[in-house]
Amino acid sequence: MASRRPPLFLAIAVVLWCQSNAYKVAIIGGGISGTFAAKYLAEYDVNHRSGGCPDGGGGGGDSERDCLLDEIVIYDVSPPTSRFAQHNRTDETSNTFTKPESSSDPRPQNWQGSRVASITLQDGSVVELGASIIYEGNQLVVDMMNGDPNRLKRGKPNGIGRDEETKTRAPSGFGIFHGDHQWLLNTASSFYNYPSFLQPILNRLYLLWRYNLDIFRLSRAVKQALQSFDEIYLLLNDTMHDVTYFDSPMDIWQTMGLRSLASISFHDFLDGLGLYRDASFELDGAADCGSTGWNWRRWVPGMGCMRAELLSAMTLNTYNQDLNQMNGLVGLAAYISAVGNVFSIEGGNHQLMESALLQAAGVYDKSSCSTTTSQVRIQRHQNIITTVVASENSMELFEGTESLGNFDIVILAAPLQQCRIQFLVRSPMGFDDAVLHEMPLGGLKENLDVEDISSSSEVVSNEHGGHLFAAPLPASATIPYTSVVTTLVSNATLNATHFGLRDVELLPQSVFVSERGKRIEGITTLTILSIEKGLVKTFSSKVLDLDYRNIIFGSGHVVEYVQIWGGDSRYGGATPSFGGGLNTESLPFLLYDGAEHYGKGNPLHGPALFYSNAIESAVAAMEISAIGAKSTAKLVARRLGLIRARDGGTDHDEL
Repeated sequence: MASRRPPLFLAIAVVLWCQSNAYKVAIIGGGISGTFAAKYLAEYDVNHRSGGCPDGGGGGGDSERDCLLDEIVIYDVSPPTSRFAQHNRTDETSNTFTKPESSSDPRPQNWQGSRVASITLQDGSVVELGASIIYEGNQLVVDMMNGDPNRLKRGKPNGIGRDEETKTRAPSGFGIFHGDHQWLLNTASSFYNYPSFLQPILNRLYLLWRYNLDIFRLSRAVKQALQSFDEIYLLLNDTMHDVTYFDSPMDIWQTMGLRSLASISFHDFLDGLGLYRDASFELDGAADCGSTGWNWRRWVPGMGCMRAELLSAMTLNTYNQDLNQMNGLVGLAAYISAVGNVFSIEGGNHQLMESALLQAAGVYDKSSCSTTTSQVRIQRHQNIITTVVASENSMELFEGTESLGNFDIVILAAPLQQCRIQFLVRSPMGFDDAVLHEMPLGGLKENLDVEDISSSSEVVSNEHGGHLFAAPLPASATIPYTSVVTTLVSNATLNATHFGLRDVELLPQSVFVSERGKRIEGITTLTILSIEKGLVKTFSSKVLDLDYRNIIFGSGHVVEYVQIWGGDSRYGGATPSFGGGLNTESLPFLLYDGAEHYGKGNPLHGPALFYSNAIESAVAAMEISAIGAKSTAKLVARRLGLIRARDGGTDHDEL
């Protein structure tokens, strides 16, 4: 007996019906957050199962249907690479740069782009300009690397590292420079005459001797924080329970038991741990914080120096902020990255972003979604988004006056205060569609006090309807990021005398500075990448002037590259200004809900703007950006019906 099949016209109608419910997603920002979000969305799209179409259209059945995301389009100020270069509007053949370029070049002047960027020198050496190291416990970044093992291989941290073939003694160890020829510690000079294989062991023993009990106290706190933090990965991978969908970063930290840690300064947190705060060291800049006074801690070698020396130097190196400016959570993150097992990706950490998009395309290539090719589904364009306009059914993106299309979902994967985008909305009241109003990113609040409204003879209304008004944004969304400048020089002849040393070989490979050293020298870090090539990288708050460079690098040095993160003090900066925990309060991941704003009951019937970088208000790192991307992608996927929780809502605090 022949099986009954539906008429051809009916099958075509079903396909067209499903395609009419397909969605387009735009991601503004091609860094870690944006590209990882694209990969996660592709996985949710391919892996979901249902009969027919999602809510709002479709019938029964148990077979796998076609994917719902027609396009995931990433927009960034920097040009795409590799297979995504087909979408690049820049004519690369006209490039006349004589200097090496960053992986994010060529980009418009005074625009930042991704803070994960590398530079390749003429000899093929690769140096990280921004986020330099990856901690082995960063599960999302490591998982992305495991998905592309041929491209993403582990290498030495901080770029090319020391020369293996040099005939001279390579730099080793680290030190904390106090400025004005003084060092707080210098492991390179302390153990210069010992065999190289013994030096790492001696370094550890020296730090244990110098910081003793404080090291154990901080290590115990770090272990406890990591145990709490690692719970996030289980929750991010859980799509079955409503409690694992986080509305804001604060929900994440609250669930992990880390919110209080993010809300206090690192100084206050260290006080709670019992790490000694040496007030005399902070006031007079003494070079030996363990040699005078009657406090019992001073009778233990080096006791009391750890926060004034090591921790202060590490926070300046990683975030260019002192212990009072850092919150407890980001302070621990800086410490882990400095003392944990870390690495960089061979060929540059920037390869993570391209690989994430290639893996997203590969997800579709391996799936049964055949309506469109992966090249159409995953796109990467070089555009500067200047305006986002929400209407009743979609969001339209503009570059200047040019429309780039309409989208159902827009994900902002860049700091709000750096993106320079106008977010506007057409009148929800339906009076004049041509009139645009400011999008209420901070939500809506009462325009007038209740007493004023009750005593007024007229009901005051505005473009948002009734007496609702756009709420102000939290400080974390408006305060400028901290300024950091990366300077890479070659052919440097380091001036040992300037550093109070008799020989350049006594300089450690990694030179951190104390707070006093930063005030005197103007730099926060100096890293010797190759002593034979004179290749040196520095971090500083401002561009190093020629006179200073000549003093420390010699007159024959060559500036290979200067990266001013942000490019403009009004919009730039590498990391958030944490304000000692005062700026931790974040925006939600869902910045604007068009369905709610236009009074529609079904979220599928209205556009939405999400903000993955909201998570940076408490701590900033590559892994944190990945967590923000995963959290945002989960919310988008649930909104579009790609995933669905099976239980009712539960308070996050009950986990």
